[in-house]
Amino acid sequence: MGITADATSNGGTWRVRIRSSAGDVLGAGILLGSETVLTCAHVIPDDGLPVPATEVLVELVEVHEARPVPARVADGCWVPQRSDGCGDVALLRLGRPQPAEHAAPLYRLPPVLGRPVWMGGFPEGLDNGHYLRAKTAGRVGPRAEWVGLDPKSPRDVVRKGFSGAGVEDEATRHVIGMVVSRYDDPVDVPSAERLSVSYMIPVETIVRHLPVVHRWVRGDPGVDRPLVSPLTTRVQDIGFAQRLAVWLRREPLTGRAGITDVETVVIEDDDHARYEALSRAITLADRELSGGGPDEAVSAAPHGTVPPLGSVDLAIDVTKRTDTEVALRVADRMDLRSPGDTSPLSRVRANAVPLTIVAVGVDRARDPEALVGFMKLLADRGSRLLLVFRDPQSGGLRLAERLFRPEAARIDAWLDELAGRVALAADREHETAERGARRSSLSDAEDATALRINLTRLRSDPELRSHRIVAKLAAFEHSVRAVAERAEETLRVIDAQQPAVQELKWQLVSYTAMLGTKAESERAELIPLHRAAVRLLAEVPCDLPEARRAVDRFVAAVHAPPEGEAP
Repeated sequence: MGITADATSNGGTWRVRIRSSAGDVLGAGILLGSETVLTCAHVIPDDGLPVPATEVLVELVEVHEARPVPARVADGCWVPQRSDGCGDVALLRLGRPQPAEHAAPLYRLPPVLGRPVWMGGFPEGLDNGHYLRAKTAGRVGPRAEWVGLDPKSPRDVVRKGFSGAGVEDEATRHVIGMVVSRYDDPVDVPSAERLSVSYMIPVETIVRHLPVVHRWVRGDPGVDRPLVSPLTTRVQDIGFAQRLAVWLRREPLTGRAGITDVETVVIEDDDHARYEALSRAITLADRELSGGGPDEAVSAAPHGTVPPLGSVDLAIDVTKRTDTEVALRVADRMDLRSPGDTSPLSRVRANAVPLTIVAVGVDRARDPEALVGFMKLLADRGSRLLLVFRDPQSGGLRLAERLFRPEAARIDAWLDELAGRVALAADREHETAERGARRSSLSDAEDATALRINLTRLRSDPELRSHRIVAKLAAFEHSVRAVAERAEETLRVIDAQQPAVQELKWQLVSYTAMLGTKAESERAELIPLHRAAVRLLAEVPCDLPEARRAVDRFVAAVHAPPEGEAP
């Protein structure tokens, strides 16, 4: 495969099995250096102390005749999982050093969609280890710290005994993350539709939580140093910051042959507010940098100015750089290989490059036109690009606008497809209305009527034949999908609730018949309870727990003896 000996993961000799002092398998780990093991915080037994002092046994399972080594959590290296799902990493200090040649080379590698990986853990009954294959499936979680792993088969989902296991990139054998958890659909979901997913923590996120791990990590950081922001809470150009966050939040275009997702912006030399907004967005979007500044940079940020964590894969200051130098930066960031010719440009041409890349100072490159041509190659290989120019009159900007202008026929076909999807979304929304569904409070004025109006505006947009129309169409497509999915979910809930709602209605009817046997004063007390239950059961979708409580209150009141009468 052309992988040099010093670039591999040493045949897996870094793999660690972690046992309790009683010999029970607790999980897995990764040997770093000669005295340190990386694992998940939840693997170590909780002894009630702020930092567990429990001694565990570490075994190098793939090192012949290696003996168990006692280990404890290293000072300052305990990050339990927080309520928002972040964290869950720890370093163990070994009681005896191990040969450093067995250690793993961690590698910064963007966890792009569909990258084949594999991992080895120690599930119950397979104490000597078991290997699973998967593909990276995108960021997940409240702050997107975790990355999903789609199993190669239903049997390839991690289970207890895999936590802390290294995740290896199948192509390069580099360790790019650590297994942390799994998800399973509830048992009442049909087996054919049941979802089971594994999760990993990428190396860059581990470094952010445990900076000491940096010494064992290879691969260049995702953000060039001049573009890193100090992450103050102040945002001067809020509108531009929101525009950046919207673009970074948007999902990549798929199935749009011939249409590239490229955004061009101009930030002149004296526009410090806009440049600050750009560097702040880049820093907040990077897995390794975000969290290094004050928490207020996120919690106190103006609405809509925080991009998703992990939404920038590479941010380059291309000032005075050649296209070959930039190609090398891209190829090294993705650890790209190519047979035969190993030049940076050949490495990029020979591979898909599904990265989100920010290039700053395109018109200040050594040869701006050559660099714009390379950016076109990146876009054609699957990259999303944000190209930042410093001069609104630069020839490079004009060239980019020509190169990335989509074909009119492809844009017209996209608009026609969107028109069909708007019609389908309108049909589903109309069906929810016919079934009495109340309007969602989360619609934000996005409904079928608004979609039709916005589609008409897009057809006459002055930028219809510019590359800028792509961002507008992608945002509109997201709105169409949101309306359709909301309607589908409402219909699904209505159908699922129908049996329970009908049962409660029959129960209410049967006890309502008993009102005739009550005195007028008793009926006066029961009627408000009855009306409350009827009102809740009439809502679509129904708040089932609240409706059930209302029916129970009415039934209990019907059974209650008159005031002053012994039960």
